[in-house]
Amino acid sequence: MKRDLLKEHGFSEEQINLVMAENGKDVNSLKEQINNLTGERDGLQKQIEDRDKQLNTLKKSSKDNDELQSQIKQLQDENKQAKQKYQNDLAAKTKSFKIEGALRDAKAKNIKTVLPLIDTEKVSVNDDGTLNGLSEQLDNIKQDNGFLFGEENKTPRVEIKNDFQDGNDKNTSDTIVSHIAERFAESNE
Repeated sequence: MKRDLLKEHGFSEEQINLVMAENGKDVNSLKEQINNLTGERDGLQKQIEDRDKQLNTLKKSSKDNDELQSQIKQLQDENKQAKQKYQNDLAAKTKSFKIEGALRDAKAKNIKTVLPLIDTEKVSVNDDGTLNGLSEQLDNIKQDNGFLFGEENKTPRVEIKNDFQDGNDKNTSDTIVSHIAERFAESNE
């Protein structure tokens, strides 16, 4: 998000700072999630590589023992299954993050409220990172539950001014309390 775009749309400097701060929070949160997932992925891949090396070493050193060979084969199969499960979990997380990003882009007021209305099984992630099957579902949800999307209501800004003056000196204004006290004193005379 760029400040110039917000200025072009008539935002004040205060509003731009607020929008940029909120956007920064979202971006930093997503970066943190990405870093955590990347670290977790790298750690798991390293573990799988280490296990595969150990199994290959063990397999080479024990060619005579059939029972040991079958155990090694079983462990290799389990490693392949664990690797596939890890890749499936990573793909599911990626899909989830992309869906949440698309909901933010669609101006969902509360992502956690809209997410259960989406059939994620019908949504797929293309090789280029785009989502298939989500826009149709979003259109239907917007049609049935439009109140979940759009700009949040802005609270009106209220300014309280002291316009009480005694009429003698236009440059000074009395406080509300002193003005009321004077009026009260005048009414008691």
